[in-house]
Amino acid sequence: MKRHRIIGTTEEAIARAEEELNRNFPPSFRAWLLQNNGLGIEGISIFPVLDDRDPRKTWDSIVRNYRVGWAGWLENFEGYEYDEGDTKPVFDHLLPFADFGTGDYYCFDYSGNCPDGECPIVHWSHETGETEFRAASFTEFVNKVSSGEYEYD
Repeated sequence: MKRHRIIGTTEEAIARAEEELNRNFPPSFRAWLLQNNGLGIEGISIFPVLDDRDPRKTWDSIVRNYRVGWAGWLENFEGYEYDEGDTKPVFDHLLPFADFGTGDYYCFDYSGNCPDGECPIVHWSHETGETEFRAASFTEFVNKVSSGEYEYD
């Protein structure tokens, strides 16, 4: 018997991921997860939240990616020797929510003002640790990705 595929997730699964990450997701991202958990957009992998109803599809969750993939990339900056006066980059304000297979991530940037809980989206380079603004909210990000704006990121 073929198992019915579950698209979307529950408020409980989202709340569990938020608690594990010690972050509140932007409302537009929460709404997207409720409807689209486990789906990507135009070749960009949006990390799902682990959903016990379909753990095979959601095992590579935002929490797992943060603790394993993201942490692995950040280790590259640990041993780097900085010039005098340079400070070691800090990435605590970033929460990666998507990748596209190059080692770079799309992240929520919690460092500044997040009106109505919506945080800006930045592109984080695994080579330099630098970020570039991409969108003011997750909804804007989805619209730009869907229109092909970040096809060559």
